[in-house]
Amino acid sequence: MRIVKLFILIIMTAGTLAGNAQNAEQGIRVGDKAPDFTLKDQNGKEVNLYQLLKKGPVVLNWYRGGWCPYCNLELKGLADKAMEITQLGATLIALSPELPDRSLTTIEKNALPFTVLSDADNNVARQYDLVFKLDTETANRYESKFGLSQYNGNDNAELPIPATYIIDQKGIIRYAFVNPDYKKRANPEDVVMQLTQLVRSANNNKLVLVWSSDDPMVAERVALMFPHAAQKSKWFSEVTLVVWGPSAKLIANDAALQKKIGQMQTDGVKVEACIACATAYGVVDKLKALNYDVLPMGEPLANYLKRGYQVITF
Repeated sequence: MRIVKLFILIIMTAGTLAGNAQNAEQGIRVGDKAPDFTLKDQNGKEVNLYQLLKKGPVVLNWYRGGWCPYCNLELKGLADKAMEITQLGATLIALSPELPDRSLTTIEKNALPFTVLSDADNNVARQYDLVFKLDTETANRYESKFGLSQYNGNDNAELPIPATYIIDQKGIIRYAFVNPDYKKRANPEDVVMQLTQLVRSANNNKLVLVWSSDDPMVAERVALMFPHAAQKSKWFSEVTLVVWGPSAKLIANDAALQKKIGQMQTDGVKVEACIACATAYGVVDKLKALNYDVLPMGEPLANYLKRGYQVITF
């Protein structure tokens, strides 16, 4: 396993560590609008790019097919980084012209923890200007050695240039790696680094206030006053109040503070509450009745920190 990972790293490093690594004549570029598309995944479910972007950035990876050893190495490298990508609030999608059943085989062979879409006849790859036609000699070699037409369900002898894009929530390409040399692929570590920078930049104007004090004066004069003022004055683009620890018991039994938080919610402040804390104080039902999102807060708080939110505590 260590040898495989080392080989993957060598192959990826042969590509680039630069942020905008596009050096092919083909392919849409950084700053371009990503064309929308809807494709079916390996299970026949339709996946739409712009719907995914409503939840967060998207990492798109084009590979030639499961028959390509370099593609399999790249997919395994991305699989190793899939959790980090997800924790950053992004969606990782791989696309190839393979038929759905072939895509499923690729997923199973490489134990991929992300969705693979079947881009029949390279229709979406064509929108991204990634399609090229094999010369006759290469096409014949790929057919005799790999059975390319059986993978793709046609004899067009067309493939996508391997490419990796990061697309922000506005649909703009923020990172592009496109190289006509199929042996050179985006470094997964570089992809995560670029994605991290994008996510942190997008979230650095969002506030999360963790309120853990059971002191009514602290609640009224600080923990509730500041996020409410921040929301009304638009000091931040998004404000979230997290009810944590003893504050759960305080707010569950204080009608005046409940009214203040109700006003905050009306003005757009999101309110979340730690379910473990609420359970410990026996106030889960009371907090839910106040229209707070009562949920396990460990992972969400960790993600706020990883994604570059401004997190303060009172």
